Amino acid sequence: MVTAVSSPLSTFRKVYNFRDPDARGRVCLLIYTVVEYFLVYITSGIFYTHFLQIYGVDITGVGILNFVPFLASMLVFFTPGLLNRFPKRRWLLAVCKFLYYLLNVAGLTLLPALIQDYNTLLACMIAVSFLSSLFNVIATAGYSAWHIRFQPEEVRAYHMTMSQFLNAIISGILMLCAGWLCDNLPEWFILALRYFAFGLGVVNVIFLLIPREVEYPVVRTPRFTDIISIPLRNKKFMRTMLIVFLWQFSMYCYSSQLNFYLLDTIGVTKTFYNVIIFLYGPFFMLFMNFWRKQIERTSWFKVFAYSLLVVAPLQILYGFVQPGEFTLNLGSLALTIPLYIPLILLVRVPQHFAGTGHNVAFANFQYINMPLTNRDSFASFYQIIFNLGSLSGMLFGIIFTELTKEFSFTAFGYTYRTGTPLLTMLCGVVQFVIIAIVLIGRKKLEPDADAEHA
Repeated sequence: MVTAVSSPLSTFRKVYNFRDPDARGRVCLLIYTVVEYFLVYITSGIFYTHFLQIYGVDITGVGILNFVPFLASMLVFFTPGLLNRFPKRRWLLAVCKFLYYLLNVAGLTLLPALIQDYNTLLACMIAVSFLSSLFNVIATAGYSAWHIRFQPEEVRAYHMTMSQFLNAIISGILMLCAGWLCDNLPEWFILALRYFAFGLGVVNVIFLLIPREVEYPVVRTPRFTDIISIPLRNKKFMRTMLIVFLWQFSMYCYSSQLNFYLLDTIGVTKTFYNVIIFLYGPFFMLFMNFWRKQIERTSWFKVFAYSLLVVAPLQILYGFVQPGEFTLNLGSLALTIPLYIPLILLVRVPQHFAGTGHNVAFANFQYINMPLTNRDSFASFYQIIFNLGSLSGMLFGIIFTELTKEFSFTAFGYTYRTGTPLLTMLCGVVQFVIIAIVLIGRKKLEPDADAEHA
C-alpha cells in the first residue's frame, strides 16, 4: 500500500517508475496530463477567444463555437459499439487523438488564411470543431477504459492528487500570464502558439502509445442501447451519476454570469480576480496530502461531502459581494480599500482549502462504482451525464439571467440588480442538496467490499 511508504520521494518512486508496467503507464499518463492541461489552457479560454477575435468572430460566433464540443459529446452513444469491435485499441485511439489535435488546433488556425468570407469561415469552423470533438469523444471514452487498468485503488488517490496538483500549478501560472500575453504580444505570436500546441499534441499521442494494453472484458457483443441499459442496471453507479449531474449543474449554472457580474458590475479588477484564482495552486500544494490521507482513512464520498460543508455556505455568502470602498486608518496613514476585496477573500480562501478535497474526490467518481466488465458503456454514460449536467447548468443560467434581468433586491445597505447574485446563491443550495444525498445515502453509494470495480 502507498500509505505504508515513509517518505514522499519513495512514495513517488513507487507509484511512478519504469520497472513495473503499470507504474510505467502512470508515468506516461502523468506526462500526458501535464501536457494536456497546458494544451487546454493555450487553446481555449482567453487565448481561444483572442484567436477568434483576431479574425473578427463576433460574440455570437464565439458562443456557438464554445457550445459545439458539448453538442458533439452527445454522440458518445456510438462509442461502445465502435470500441468493442477492437480487442486492442492503441492505434485507433492514437489516430483519433491525433485527428483531434490536427483539426481542432492546426485546422482551426489555418482556416482563416484560406477562407475570407465571414459566414463561410464561421460555418467551416463550426464543422471542423464538431468533427474534431467527435474524434475526441471516441478517444476520451477509450482512454478512460484503458488507463484505469493501471490505477488500482491503492494508488488512485495519490495519482489523482498529483494530477490535480499539476493542473492547479499550470492553470494558476497561465491565469496570471494570460491577460498580459493577450494584451501585449503581437497577433502572430498567438497563432504561433497554436501551432506549437499542435506539436505538443503529437508528442502527447506518442506518450499515449507507450503503456501496456490488455483486452477489455465484455459480457457479450455490445448493442447500441447498452450505453444506457447496462449502467441503468447498476444502482450504485447510477446514484453516483446523480451526484455528478448535480455537481456539474451547480458549477455551470452561474460561473460565466458571475465572472461578468464581478468584473462589470462589482468592479473587480482583472489582476485581483486572476490572483484569487492563482491562489488555488499554493493551497493545493499545502493541503493535497491532508485531503489524500483523509480519503485513504475514510472514503471518497465522505471527503467530497465534508469539504462541500465548507464550500456551500460560503457560496451563498458569495452572492452578497458588493461594490464600494472603506477606509482603514493606520495611525497617520489612511488606506482606501475596495469593499469586495475582504468579502471575496473571506469566501474564496476557505473554498480553496476545501476545493482541494472535493476536486480530488470528484475525479474518481467516474470509476468508484464502475465494474470490471463493459467499461466502455460505463465510461461513455459518464461522459453523457457529465456533459448533460454542464449543458443543463449553462441553459438554466442563461434562462434564469434573462428572466431576472430587471430583478432587484436590497440587503446590507446595497441594492443588488439582475438575478446573478441569486443564481450564485442557488449554486450553494444545490451543493447542500448534494451533501444531503451523500451523507444520508452514503451506504447506498459506497462500493460493496466484495464487489469487483475499477
